[in-house]
Amino acid sequence: MNDTKHQLWGRGGWQSVRRGATKFLASLLIVLAICGSAFAQTQRGTWMWGSASHPYGASNVIGDLPLEDELVSYFGAWGVDRVYASVGSLGISDPTSMARWNAALDDMGVESQKLHGIVTPNPVSLANKIQTQLIDFNVSRADPRERFDAVHLDIEPHASAAWDSGTPADRRNLLFDLRDTYVAARAQLDDNGASEVRIYADLPVWYDSSASIGWLDTADRDQWFDDIGVPLDGITMMAFERDTLSKITSGVGWEVANFDGEVRIGLNVNEVGPGETFEDFAAMLTMADDLEAFYGASITGIDFQPMTTYTDLSPTPTFSADFTSDGNIDGADFLAWQKGYGLEVGATLADGDANGSSSVNVFDLAVWKQQFGTPALLGVTAIPEPNSWVLVVVGLCCWPSGRGLLSRESVLAAQEKSTCGVNKLQKLFVDHKKAGPIHGPGLQKIHSHYVRRYCNLLRMSPQ
Repeated sequence: MNDTKHQLWGRGGWQSVRRGATKFLASLLIVLAICGSAFAQTQRGTWMWGSASHPYGASNVIGDLPLEDELVSYFGAWGVDRVYASVGSLGISDPTSMARWNAALDDMGVESQKLHGIVTPNPVSLANKIQTQLIDFNVSRADPRERFDAVHLDIEPHASAAWDSGTPADRRNLLFDLRDTYVAARAQLDDNGASEVRIYADLPVWYDSSASIGWLDTADRDQWFDDIGVPLDGITMMAFERDTLSKITSGVGWEVANFDGEVRIGLNVNEVGPGETFEDFAAMLTMADDLEAFYGASITGIDFQPMTTYTDLSPTPTFSADFTSDGNIDGADFLAWQKGYGLEVGATLADGDANGSSSVNVFDLAVWKQQFGTPALLGVTAIPEPNSWVLVVVGLCCWPSGRGLLSRESVLAAQEKSTCGVNKLQKLFVDHKKAGPIHGPGLQKIHSHYVRRYCNLLRMSPQ
């Protein structure tokens, strides 16, 4: 054996290896977090209103770190990919808490959309709010994770007194005021360096068909929908008070087929109970599943209004990262999660599903991180900051095998390859932000190639 080639490394060498591996895996985990929603079993959104009287209202959660962690962990169990939060001017009064909340969602692949609930369309007022409460806040945050991803507009002219007392022609005019408000919001973002911020809006299912609106003809109606498709990136069709699949699809079918943008379907959680639209909570979830199965890729998700009622009715999620069912949360469980990562449906605990979502993604890895080194637990909900658990994963991957420590050549090779991996992943991250999420086989290939290759390399013994 060549002693020079196979000299053992001391403390400094191992520190160098761990630093290189930490850089690589930190970058990998950022990519996994950003792309995690691409592998979610469901794509569910929810309206998080201020609701000061409810413990899970936005005004009570954001700023309370334990509550933030708990709710984010619930989002993982519920398959939430978007949160529409009514936070008012919190980005001005408490920018640190607002930034932390946005970053916590971003780390788990969940979009943070700033919700504006308005009855009467007012282009000037809304543009001013977007500037002071969103654009100025986003500009102040150097870390893109801390910024809002989108504006979500719940503007309801049909709830106004002018609508109730107006003629069909008056109501048509109110809808054109609504269109102009969407346009003003888009212009405010585009003209002030925030063109990357998307806009989504809520619409009732009957704007396209109601005789109470004085559309001049079908072409006039179609032109209105074409017009709002320019400033809006997507719409949620509020399918309220419709208790069968056929009633909902008849209400949203035209928009799904004709709107030039994303279409989601909103269900009212306040319509759950005996004699209501949905007999119980399970019936509402079944309807959501049926809608996803019916429309497939033609819609981009199901949304639930409001989140506070959803938390009241939903069974409290339980959490366990004992994927190997041996009573301990350890490296073997991480490997089980790694093997199952990317499963979208039908996943079990043995596959790496820690939260009962029937999928395996970064939410499950976060549970493993939180429970690592402990006996098997249920009901853990807190999700600490990701920075604290990258080192745990690195420690597992860098642990020497029984055959010896790393040789100098192995160390240098590991450092060189992990640097290459970091560069590729950083480029991937930039490309993702420009082009959108990475889906299916692409992300699986990256995960499989880099994690297994580098973890195996760092475990090598001298040859």
